[in-house]
Amino acid sequence: MPPVMKDPAEGQSSEPHRDPLTGAVTEAALLRFLEAVLGMAEPSGPQIGMLCLGIDGLDALEAFHGPAVRDAVLLGIGDRMHERVRVQDLVGRIDDGFGICLAEIFPAQAVGAAERLLRAVRRQPVPTSVGALPLTCSVGLVLSRGGLDSASALMARARGLRDTARQAGGNALLTA
Repeated sequence: MPPVMKDPAEGQSSEPHRDPLTGAVTEAALLRFLEAVLGMAEPSGPQIGMLCLGIDGLDALEAFHGPAVRDAVLLGIGDRMHERVRVQDLVGRIDDGFGICLAEIFPAQAVGAAERLLRAVRRQPVPTSVGALPLTCSVGLVLSRGGLDSASALMARARGLRDTARQAGGNALLTA
């Protein structure tokens, strides 16, 4: 493993911006990226999407099988997220799943992307030490134009939709 590089201006490691398990950016880094993208967005052009994806039943999986299985599930789903987003989008590790900033996207594209991610989780079980586990997820998707929302407000709305989808039984996408 290469040594962790230090930023001379900060005197701190650059690695804390990444989740050590999945390689996704941290929630703080995702919020900074989302804020920057919102700041550059044109009011009349493509929108900015924030997608929150929670893995249904992850806490129960951990309680039953242990933290190693939880980690395997997060790593497997994280790999799927990274493989299925556009180069201009960013995957972050949040809560019991992932947040994805969809930069410069039209509503139909954003919904299509969210549906593809949902299918990517449903279609193929995730390999773990206790066998391949079929999984589902709950997804909340919100869109905004530049200057209308802060990053934290957009993420909170997406989380709220994800939580509503989960409370309604999970395995669903809610948009606003």
